[in-house]
Amino acid sequence: MRFLHTADWHVGKTLFGRSRLDEQLQVIVEIVDMARREKVDCVLLAGDIFESLAPTGDAERVVCDALAELAGAGVATVVVGGNHDHPRRLAALRKLGNPLRIFVRPDPAAPAAGGVIPFHVNGESAQIAVLPWVPEFKIVDICQMMKPEDEWYEAYSDNVAAMCRHLSASFSEQTINILVAHLFTYGAETSGSERQIHVAQPFAVKPGQLPQAQYIALGHIHKPQEVGSGSRCFYSGSPLQLDFGELNQQKRIVIVDVKAGFPANIDSLPLSSGRKLREVTTTIDKLPSVAAEVGSDFLRVVIQASTKISGLAQQVCEVLPNALVVKQDVAETIEIMANAEPINQSPRDLFDRFVREQKNTVASQEMLAKFDELYKEAKYATD
Repeated sequence: MRFLHTADWHVGKTLFGRSRLDEQLQVIVEIVDMARREKVDCVLLAGDIFESLAPTGDAERVVCDALAELAGAGVATVVVGGNHDHPRRLAALRKLGNPLRIFVRPDPAAPAAGGVIPFHVNGESAQIAVLPWVPEFKIVDICQMMKPEDEWYEAYSDNVAAMCRHLSASFSEQTINILVAHLFTYGAETSGSERQIHVAQPFAVKPGQLPQAQYIALGHIHKPQEVGSGSRCFYSGSPLQLDFGELNQQKRIVIVDVKAGFPANIDSLPLSSGRKLREVTTTIDKLPSVAAEVGSDFLRVVIQASTKISGLAQQVCEVLPNALVVKQDVAETIEIMANAEPINQSPRDLFDRFVREQKNTVASQEMLAKFDELYKEAKYATD
């Protein structure tokens, strides 16, 4: 059998207020085309399909169209829920998808209740164990699926690993054995774009605790990487660079060829759709030459200068309209401002400092003028 592993589409996610739905559509179309071209039997979509628990109609359309295209091409799809996906919203697709071989699993389930998907192609049989994201408040539920209360583990991660092993109990030498899960493994390299609360130590499953399988398809971490678990275990990563923590990451899908009783053959194919994210360090006078080089890339721009430049963000964006973050590399000035006592700074300076430190940008002249106006109104109202 041949599988295509992808995850973390995050359809509907914006970047500093910029919609990326067109890019998300383009890269998902590219993935569907790859599935056709590579003659894939089944796509493994390992969670975080949407960015929001309440995705827009346009975001849902992009995903549903992709699933319909795969079904129309004779490609099955296994979809597990991630921490960004609403289980009830995914559950609404389950009965509709089953006849089309779109196997949606929004919640953890016991093997006999859908936690293991038997899959058959051309006389071959696969056992696909599936574990969607397990919220902390549902850890008791999955423990009850496995064993008596007195055998539960104390740690969240130990219980998640035990559930993976429980789901894989039906694996055998006569079947192709696949685990699809949305979880965080200890030692996985994050990008900073993941939801930080869900990549904390209590959620980290030790790779050695995962079951033996011919392939483990993981979602949740956005950087493509292999996990040393004893099985061929991969994060496919997000198909687009989702924020500036993912600079220079080559996005990909994973193709898995596997036969019962034999090790899986793995191949990674690069994705080319979507805008790249780039950091540019330059000076204010060199911006026009930068504009000729960066095309439509989204930019984080660092301007080097000997003194602070007022209204820098506006000046940069006039030349580089895709500059989403503008920083100023004026070490001495920044250090003086950072160490200055608030009592010695004017309200305008305090506001400017707040914007720089908390919003990661520089207040424009228009923003500062508006602040002066509002501050004057507030001051007169209290005098």
